[in-house]
Order: sequence, then structure tokens, then C-alpha cells
Amino acid sequence: MPATIQDPRTVLCFGDSNTWGFNPDGSGRFPQSTRWPNQLEHALNRTRPALPWRTAEEGLNSRTWLHDDPIGAANYGGDYSCNGRADLMTALHSHKPIDVVILALGCNDCKGYLNLSAAQIAAGARILIHDTRRALNCGPRLQEHTAPQIILMTPPAVLITSQSLAWGFEGAALKSKDVAEHYHRLAAELDVTCFDVQPVANPSSLDGVHFDAQAQALIAAGLAACIRQTLGQRPNPDN
Repeated sequence: MPATIQDPRTVLCFGDSNTWGFNPDGSGRFPQSTRWPNQLEHALNRTRPALPWRTAEEGLNSRTWLHDDPIGAANYGGDYSCNGRADLMTALHSHKPIDVVILALGCNDCKGYLNLSAAQIAAGARILIHDTRRALNCGPRLQEHTAPQIILMTPPAVLITSQSLAWGFEGAALKSKDVAEHYHRLAAELDVTCFDVQPVANPSSLDGVHFDAQAQALIAAGLAACIRQTLGQRPNPDN
């Protein structure tokens, strides 16, 4: 068996600032060991699987499903597009072969000035699920013609604070909960896994949007269990 077949299985974590690891105290990015994608890798490897796992971090502040957000990007110098669809295909081909894709977007879509309903936000998720499934040869090693397993992660239950309002999240407390309900229905329709983060971890009261260090660990543990269950539903001798 060629040595390359022993490469780790890959989980692509494609999301926004809560995937990037934004510290709600405003001090910048959490250390690598604190961020949930890296804690997820550790959790998946803790049980010494036949093949190890690696996670690929693809988080970006202010990222949405489909929309450019020049107001949000202005916080970071306006140096990049916030449109998640514009980046997804590049990320898939950069990190292939991929076993699991976690799509963790929708929080920034809840900003009041974007004027998107919960149904419209879920429609963005639908499009990126479609894009993931049609990506050429991005699936698991030796099964590249199949699509990666997809986990649709809900946004946090946004809290209204002075900081979240300053970022434009007016009305997001209710909308973020509605988005989670739409994600559950969409996941059932499209036969993907929905990971509802809202019962697992709350955003920090410091800014109402981002997860603190304790929440990072809870999210990683929940996603590890979700991935094991999801892959257990698909025959794979290496699981």
C-alpha cells in the first residue's frame, strides 16, 4: 500500500470569525490550541483510530454565505470579500482529499443591514451544499469521485449587546434562532447532518457573538461525536 494512503483523514472547517477563533474580549485570535477546529482534531485522534485525522481551518471574519459585506470588511481594512461562495471551491481544492466539510456560516447573514430573512439565509446554505457536492474529485482518498460528508453547523444564538449592535446585529437574537430551525429542515431535506451549536454553547456576554475558550472545547467535543456518528452511517473499513 503506498505510503500516501496513510495520510490523515481531513475535516475542512469552513466558517466565519467563530471558526477563525475571534476572542470575545477583543484581544484578537485565540491561540491555536484553544480554537475549536484544532481541539476537534485532538478529540477525533484521542481514540487512536486506524487512520488519524487533521482539521483544516478556513475561518474568515465577517464571512457570509453569498453576500459581499463592505461594512463588515471595513473593520479589517476592507482587504477581502466576505462572500463565502467565492472562497469555498478554492478551499475544497486546496485541502482535498476531504472526508468531512463543516459549513459553519450564517451568523453574519443575520446582520440587520443585510435585510435577509431566515429562509434566505438557509437558501445560501443550500447553494454551498450544492457546490460542495459538485466539486470535482474533492472526496475522501480512494473515493474522490464521491462528495465529502457535510455537516451544516448553525450560527450561535446571538445576544444583543452594545458590541453586537455596533457590528450591525440588530434583530439577530430572534433571527439566529429561526435560522437554526431552517437549517434543521434543510439538512433533513438534503440528507446532510445538522450540528445545532445553540444547545451546546452560548456566545460570550462580552460581545454577544463569539464563543469564549470554554465554549470552544464544548463545540469540539460535540462535533467530534457528530462526525463519528455521521461516518458511522456510511460503510468505511477505516472508521
